[in-house]
Amino acid sequence: MKKKKLKIKLSNKIYSKAKKIIPSGSQTFSKGVTQFVEGFAPKYLNRGKGAYSWDVDNNKYLDYVMGCQPLILGYADPDVNKAVINQLRLGSTFSLMNKLEVDVTELLIKTIPCAESARFGKNGADVTTIAVRIARAVTGRNHIAYCGYHGWHDWYIANTDLDSGIPDFNKKLAHSFNYNDLDSLEKIFKKNPGKIACVIMEPLTILEPACYGLKNCKNKSCRKFCKRNFLSEVKKMAHHYGALLIFDEIITGFRFSLGGAQELTGVTPDLATFAKAISNAIPLSAVVGKKEYMLSLEKTFFSFTYGGDCIGLAAAKACIPKLKRKKVPRHLDTVGRLLQDGFNELAKNYKLEEYVECIGYPCRTIISFNGRGKYNDLEIKSYFQQELFRRGILWAAYHSLSWSHKEKDINKTLEVFDEIMGLFKKIILKKLKLRNLIEGIPVRPVFRQVADFNYYTRKNNKL
Repeated sequence: MKKKKLKIKLSNKIYSKAKKIIPSGSQTFSKGVTQFVEGFAPKYLNRGKGAYSWDVDNNKYLDYVMGCQPLILGYADPDVNKAVINQLRLGSTFSLMNKLEVDVTELLIKTIPCAESARFGKNGADVTTIAVRIARAVTGRNHIAYCGYHGWHDWYIANTDLDSGIPDFNKKLAHSFNYNDLDSLEKIFKKNPGKIACVIMEPLTILEPACYGLKNCKNKSCRKFCKRNFLSEVKKMAHHYGALLIFDEIITGFRFSLGGAQELTGVTPDLATFAKAISNAIPLSAVVGKKEYMLSLEKTFFSFTYGGDCIGLAAAKACIPKLKRKKVPRHLDTVGRLLQDGFNELAKNYKLEEYVECIGYPCRTIISFNGRGKYNDLEIKSYFQQELFRRGILWAAYHSLSWSHKEKDINKTLEVFDEIMGLFKKIILKKLKLRNLIEGIPVRPVFRQVADFNYYTRKNNKL
């Protein structure tokens, strides 16, 4: 495949202004220059359609980042756009409540196993934070056990190296445990008797929940979860110690299964949070759960002007039925398996399995890099990213697939990976310095956590 030389003159011009007036130069760390090879990669996108996006210099990309994962149908989906435009003509935010609040709540109750009630926010962090507040109100406790990534609010970010401005007491209230490690969770309960309000966790991201059944259990497939899987055991433990179980389904909701990871695994939490795919990237989030717990919101403050904004609600009302109608989760699984199996077969053919592997669930895979002491992991990632950009693919090590990603797109991507793996194999054989081949500043972690982050990357840095 012919290499494509990127022209990023306008991207650089805009960024030269932005870094003077915008802290970090970006609104979202994961969209900023630290996550892409700075000096080589584009910095600003201008438009998108389906699975493709165009930057301000009019370079076209097959997009695997998809707005940091909410674009489950693809850019500018016609049905969602139509619903949003029609609602804009009627109005976006009103002086009284709007019927859409009821319509979308009923839709969520029909779709999500734990949903008996719902309230809406705009960002994922809005609803993960109120879910924790609900648990604290219900239990009268203050401490939290968590696993995974849950947003920018104090109780979570306190335990990262970006904790500036956060009061120290938050560090003492939030306790991290490791995925598939029940002992690490029980230690938290025993060390803080009667203090843990909730266990909040991402139920599925990369690892499959371990089986805690009989040793001869053959129920290993991610589509056939053992009744005694890690998640079911976490639920039992949380309830045994008087805590609520919260599933952070910001990523898994509507993508892994229409009703989220809880539908796929058969483990129903007390509360759950949803965003991203709920409305195909039109800002909306929701906290749902058992009515007995959700009713605490009648006395627990969660209120803001855009809580009932109709644009996101109109988008969700159009998006969720289309996801069901088009069997989108099944499509993501199909094209995802094609990509994952194809990548790993290429790695095997080039004898690169020890350096690169496509891991995770087919609907949302991640490339794991391991330099084996010969190369820096992030430099390998940067080199792959650079060469993908050069060949018209926008990529940040994960594959956020959408309804718009078709088999032809996957085949195109595998052709590119084939070419890049061939180049990387030559680098290894010739013992070249990888840093000399990166035409810019390599990618850097967004932040580092005090707790073990193996859940995401098998390394200690966030992709």
